[in-house]
Amino acid sequence: MEKSGTQTPLSLAAAQAVRTYAATTRSALGSAESPVISYAGLWLLLASLAPASETETDEILGLNRADARGAALTLLAAPHPTIGAAVAGWLRPGVELTKGLPVMLDPLPEQAGLDAWAEEHTRGLITEFPLEIDARTLLVLASALVVTPRWSEPLDDDGDGLLLLEGGFQAVVETEAAGPVAVACPASEDGISVYSVIAADGVAADDVWRAADEVVRRIDAGEIHDRTFDPDDIDGAGHAWTVEEVTVFGGGSPSERWRSHLPEWRAEDRHDLSAAPGVGEIARGVMAAIEEETEAACVQKAVASYDREGFEAAAVTGMMVRAAAAPRETKVRQIDLRFDRPHAVVAVARGGAWEGIPLFSSWVTPA
Repeated sequence: MEKSGTQTPLSLAAAQAVRTYAATTRSALGSAESPVISYAGLWLLLASLAPASETETDEILGLNRADARGAALTLLAAPHPTIGAAVAGWLRPGVELTKGLPVMLDPLPEQAGLDAWAEEHTRGLITEFPLEIDARTLLVLASALVVTPRWSEPLDDDGDGLLLLEGGFQAVVETEAAGPVAVACPASEDGISVYSVIAADGVAADDVWRAADEVVRRIDAGEIHDRTFDPDDIDGAGHAWTVEEVTVFGGGSPSERWRSHLPEWRAEDRHDLSAAPGVGEIARGVMAAIEEETEAACVQKAVASYDREGFEAAAVTGMMVRAAAAPRETKVRQIDLRFDRPHAVVAVARGGAWEGIPLFSSWVTPA
């Protein structure tokens, strides 16, 4: 729960920008009930490409093009004990760009090469790139984001199939968005806080997310403290808690004992993000760098799990620019030479006094 390091004005602005972008995108995509998604992973990709946009990005990304790019570079370069982040791009050999893009481009590999990049930059959590390339693929851009915090102490088993948290951060909080909610966050020394927030049955998922944002904001501002039972007018059982007197033995026992019962879970999801805020604007700027008629897609694959040892999650977000029409078929004369029988090899010098001198000769017998 402790904050480490000192945030600069730009990093503070970036944190607010990502929070706002997550809320906006959740609403735009209707993704409040998605099993797992990384809005930060999409924002990181778009912010890295922001200078390619032909319009300013303040209203979309929360920062102008230059600041968005600067914030993305700062995040990519900033060391963190458990966060891994990367942005990369690949261009099909032979494709000429009319202008530079704000991401270094390597030659486009085969699908296996993109899969290997995803696996390397998600610590093995995602082994397949979210987009499949084909003969029409001209350009691929991607971000990867992974977090793997461990709990300071493993969670216990509560005997009813749930994990038992007796430490960490626990509270019951009255929120504007969703009424009273219960909050639990195991302690971690890895610089990541993983909050679980539950509202009453029937509260819309969008409102629960707004309540979660409110809770985190108020915790960061010092308005909500650990072991807080905020809705004092609620006595006894609530929608996700009970309050009762129990007998404990031994001196020095605290006046309250808090326990949270949490599920162990694992999730995987794939999202078409082509309609997400900012994707179209930045994709058009990227496509403008390619002379031929093109089309773009943006897809994310994300995974997450929560168990007694900790939390881990990863996302790979890919943007692909393809030729709008299939490449023209051309017939060529193909000649294959096979040296699969014994043959000679000679090394001949070129230039100066050594010109034409055979330096080394070998008779090669293939195995």
